Amino acid sequence: MSRFGTPVPYTATAVRPAYDALPVAGRERIAKELGAEPTAVELAGGGFSGGFAAKVRSASGAELFIKAAGPHLPYVLGAYRKEAQINPALPEGIPAPRLHFAHEVDEWVVLGFEAVDGRGVDLPLRPADLDLMLRAWAAAAEHLVPAPQSLLDAGVERRPIDDMLRKFTGVAAGREEPFEVPPPLEGRIDELAALDAGIDEAVSADAAMHFDLRPDNMIVGADRAWICDWNWMGIHAPWFDTVCFLVTAHGDGHDAEALFRGHPTAAGVSDEQLDTALAAITGYYLAQARLDLVEGVSPYIRRHQRWSGLAAADWLARRRGW
Repeated sequence: MSRFGTPVPYTATAVRPAYDALPVAGRERIAKELGAEPTAVELAGGGFSGGFAAKVRSASGAELFIKAAGPHLPYVLGAYRKEAQINPALPEGIPAPRLHFAHEVDEWVVLGFEAVDGRGVDLPLRPADLDLMLRAWAAAAEHLVPAPQSLLDAGVERRPIDDMLRKFTGVAAGREEPFEVPPPLEGRIDELAALDAGIDEAVSADAAMHFDLRPDNMIVGADRAWICDWNWMGIHAPWFDTVCFLVTAHGDGHDAEALFRGHPTAAGVSDEQLDTALAAITGYYLAQARLDLVEGVSPYIRRHQRWSGLAAADWLARRRGW
């Protein structure tokens, strides 16, 4: 139990279909890529989306990590299609499992990635794992500034930040229903709105960002880490991802402030920019946490959002002296 409630078991959040639920033609393609029918299917325990995700292995030892989604999960289907566009365009040197094939059949998307030798992470975060993940992100960010042409050609866009990261502005303007905030933030909607209203300017940069960087979107091996799920990329400052990642670290009791300021992506980031990011993240998570569960999505999603929102709010409140 942390200050923000019981942490989500990040390696056991997923609700996924069985391998037999994939269309026959999709399974035939997987067998072709492996060189034989899979003899072992290890479903990924982590994740919130509800899509199929598993490491598959043939008798010869050949392995792939397979992701698949059909028309019953249009949100996941779109995300996997986007990932099939972006992953091959990631510059060399970015630590990410690489796409081996993408196959569309019977309104399904089936993706095959290299199967890296690693594991997901749970809370509490081990300091050694935290260090490997931050190093992996630093290595990735080096290749994202300036925004690589390969990613621009793959459809990664410079687009305005949408109102999902301006929830306090929406509440202050009467466009958004108020949502519960922890005591240090009560009565401060105007201050919080003044912060998250500036998110576009705060993260403006000629750089590419992951836009969904969290410990549960990483795989940790013996001496390195890999970053997964590159489907939400945009042209904004990578340091915002560092803040998103470190919200979990802060909630877990690590010194997120020191880790942020010691990370290469934080160079030149002002205190006001950091507070703007934390306000935007806080509002997003706490507003989402009040919503009903969606069929096919992990039942842990709202608990994850509530916990993360409280962690971000606490980091912000400490910085502002609230």
